Amino acid sequence: MMNTEKTVPAQGNSPQACALPIVRGRRRKTQRVVIYGPEGVGKSTLAAGLPAPLFLDTEEGTLHLDADRLHVETVPQMREACRTIFREAKAGSLPYKTVVIDTGDRLWDMCAQEVTAAAKVESIEAIGYGKGYAQASEMFVSLLAMFDALRSAGLHVAVVCHSRVETVSPPDSEAYTMYTVKVNAPAKQAATAKDKLREWADAVLFCNFVTVVTDAGKAKGGTCRKVYTEHRATWEAKNRHGMDPVVEMTPEALAPIFADFEVPAVPIGQMPAPDAPDAPEEPAANSPKDLGFDHELVADEDALLVEYFVHVNRLKPGQSLADLPQQVKAALAARRAGALEKARAWKGGLA
Repeated sequence: MMNTEKTVPAQGNSPQACALPIVRGRRRKTQRVVIYGPEGVGKSTLAAGLPAPLFLDTEEGTLHLDADRLHVETVPQMREACRTIFREAKAGSLPYKTVVIDTGDRLWDMCAQEVTAAAKVESIEAIGYGKGYAQASEMFVSLLAMFDALRSAGLHVAVVCHSRVETVSPPDSEAYTMYTVKVNAPAKQAATAKDKLREWADAVLFCNFVTVVTDAGKAKGGTCRKVYTEHRATWEAKNRHGMDPVVEMTPEALAPIFADFEVPAVPIGQMPAPDAPDAPEEPAANSPKDLGFDHELVADEDALLVEYFVHVNRLKPGQSLADLPQQVKAALAARRAGALEKARAWKGGLA
């Protein structure tokens, strides 16, 4: 699917051209993919076949693979890894095309650990009224924004997750069970993180073993595995590429997702050296580059947050986020997505 975007000419009886920057046509973009399924089905092996992958391994689940990886054990380590990858990708010195987070459910656990450490409690349950789960989910969603920044640097992003079976109770029919992305929290508390992850992804792919019904009417498991690309009552899935509902569990079967971004299968050690980029400008201390990626990605959000904190008397005019009280800065680091939502609501006159 090549870029076919073009400017749309003015329509209708108006003698003046439309001032809106309307465009038409398909647009080529790097992809966000969620690959989930039960333990041992081969999710990581499948992800290793994506275009030039680099794993951010959160639970040592890729040690059996001949793959390039960074071990990531905490949320700060994940953020720092993403920042470094972003800078290298922007500089043209990164020999990878896909960043694979393995696994997403372990990443949520890391967010929960950050929340409990900040609250100085031993368990997230000790933070009453479900607030601990909400804070962990907000932190998880903020990491999805960092993954989007990697995408803006020209990288595909894949999140590998385990699955679990949950009961669904629709208002118009009887309850049933289905496979869903695993988050280590009660179903209600896990909903925010899972919903945002599904919305974020361009493709949600469910991998599973095929169960065969014998002539005697008994179910028999096997070694055959498939990838399910469309939503059904028994599993969550989606794709935006017109894929068959069921495909083989091979990297080749996922080609429609990455068709416009194919790269030669060159071993990492033989990757051609990129042209030497211009030396990147060193950011000033405490600049938006230190807080996230580069200026255009975070400056607008930081400016909005400053306005909001001035409005609620947490900052004085002329101050920056660095001038916030330490307790407020810690809360902002843990719940930036929620703070931005409140700031946007205030800015839009909704609060």
